Amino acid sequence: MYIFKPIEDVSELSKHFSGCVNGGYIGFEGDEIIGKCSLYVDGHIVTVKTIDFDKDKPDIGEGLMRAALNFGANRNAYYAYCSCENAVEIMKLMGFEENDGIYSGDIPTLLGGSCGCCRQNMI
Repeated sequence: MYIFKPIEDVSELSKHFSGCVNGGYIGFEGDEIIGKCSLYVDGHIVTVKTIDFDKDKPDIGEGLMRAALNFGANRNAYYAYCSCENAVEIMKLMGFEENDGIYSGDIPTLLGGSCGCCRQNMI
């Protein structure tokens, strides 16, 4: 079972991520770290800064992305942005729209419906 744990503590964030971030998630399978993502919430916008996962396990990447969007939504963010090249397929499946390499969408729509894997199988 995958577990995605949030990180908000500044000292803990700096151990795992660099740059300007005020939130993050670490994915676990048992005690093993299976992925990480960092984000920045500013008002009604959450920006997913980094997302790291095994490319052969896109469900982990989608779980991290959904966790990040939920983190933002719980802090009054309504809109999300991400330009992580390794997550393009996940973002497309979730319904992000692309403009000049930056993917965006409103969080309720992005989190609505089924997971990307299920949507992909319906196409």
